Amino acid sequence: MEEINSNVLWDTVLLNTFIIEKKKCKVYFHRGTFIWENEAPPHTRNTLLLDDVIAVDYMFKKQRCCHNNKVHFSKPNSSQEFSNITQPVGFCIHYALHEKQNKWRHHKLLLTTNETRHTISWVNTLQALYKGLLQRPKQIIVFVNPFGGKRKGLQIYEQIAKPLFDIAGIEIDLTVTQRANHARDILESEDLSKFDGIVCVGGDGTFSEIMNGLLIRTARDEGIDPNNLDNELPRPKLRIGVIPGGSTDTVAYCIHGTTDIETAVLHVIIGESAGLDVSSVHNEHSLLCYYASVISYGYLGDIIRDSDKFRWMGPKRYDFSGFKKFLVNQGYEGEIMLATNSSNAPEDSKCFKDCQRCLSQKDIRLDDDTTQDWKTIRGKFLMVNGANLSCACPRSPNGISPHCHMGDGCLDLVLVKHTSLINNLRLLLTLSNKMKTIYDLPFVEVHRTKRFSFRALPLCARTASDVSVWNCDGEILFDTFLQIRSHCQLLQVFFRGIEASLDDNQRCSCF
Repeated sequence: MEEINSNVLWDTVLLNTFIIEKKKCKVYFHRGTFIWENEAPPHTRNTLLLDDVIAVDYMFKKQRCCHNNKVHFSKPNSSQEFSNITQPVGFCIHYALHEKQNKWRHHKLLLTTNETRHTISWVNTLQALYKGLLQRPKQIIVFVNPFGGKRKGLQIYEQIAKPLFDIAGIEIDLTVTQRANHARDILESEDLSKFDGIVCVGGDGTFSEIMNGLLIRTARDEGIDPNNLDNELPRPKLRIGVIPGGSTDTVAYCIHGTTDIETAVLHVIIGESAGLDVSSVHNEHSLLCYYASVISYGYLGDIIRDSDKFRWMGPKRYDFSGFKKFLVNQGYEGEIMLATNSSNAPEDSKCFKDCQRCLSQKDIRLDDDTTQDWKTIRGKFLMVNGANLSCACPRSPNGISPHCHMGDGCLDLVLVKHTSLINNLRLLLTLSNKMKTIYDLPFVEVHRTKRFSFRALPLCARTASDVSVWNCDGEILFDTFLQIRSHCQLLQVFFRGIEASLDDNQRCSCF
């Protein structure tokens, strides 16, 4: 149950009879629980939690003509006065319902009565209670990327997100981005004090842009130099919500457990949140960027570099470039140094709702560098991946690192050795199979760490084909030496938790 700012209202008891779906029901509300039961057999009982309530509207019946009575809804107003011809006939509760596969849906519960005073009492009380939930966002800034993915960002906002935000009474400051780093520039320069949330409609790149802008702005305001790898970064006060509108939507899938748009919007409206680890990327001199999902050298880097030539193909360019680079089977030599104070990635723990591994790290900020030992790994790799999330998505249900946690302060270093074309095919088939994971492959190593560095080898003069590039949340980095550090729960994201499915054998539950 979310925290509420009125103990007196919290103890209020409401008990009346209403008509629900043409049946007379006893309706009871107390301490955040709404219960209704049929008066006549069968005595079916239903329950709704205040946490899931989005809004409460009055219902009116106006006589349009002698044969047409039409019910319409009106936003509640505690000081509202009603004329004889506009007396409320009941009220409507808008709420979010948890359905299968981590999806949430907007539903309405209609309650009618001839007793206007009962309606007013219920509406005023429920309105005060759900608006008093301290985590509910009141005013948010929304960035819509109209160019990402299938170019449906604006359509997603206007047809799905905006109507739900309007029902919830959330004030929106809308920006439709027109260029790269448009949102980032706004976040770094504008006054954000009146907002209690930032929401993006777009893909992983849009989320990354907003995250980087907010983190850099926060560090600057706090007088912290982000170029120093050892500095502890301040946590932003604003929470971020991601509404999927990109090509893969990995971040949205890992946070919501689905790329369903309505689910993501409802998570923002309900206002629950959790800490998300963020990794910083530095070269020898300064900060390059932050990332939330994965940074990858080798195969995925080659794909993002090659696909840039085929932007006219839309999202299909990634499949085309991926097939080309798969056939080439290019390997890259490198040296990795990683901190080994954390154990190798466990294979019995996934990140689900109420994850104890992540909850135990909620208030821990500082790394204990005194206990860190360093391990060096040299070799030739198809891919070197620093996974901040599992990186699951609809096309890869388990992701590149199935047991990576979103808030434990660690990242998973996934090393795929350069072997044969057959093994590469095994890798791709494994990533697309819900019943298999990369731990089944002998040419893949997974290490859990808080920091690692990578240096491309050999160090002598080389041709462009001897080195790859980094794919960092969909953006290209050309540096051949990088240092990566995980920052525990640096960012708060709108999030209600992912439920373990029935076919999940590993049942550890994040947040």
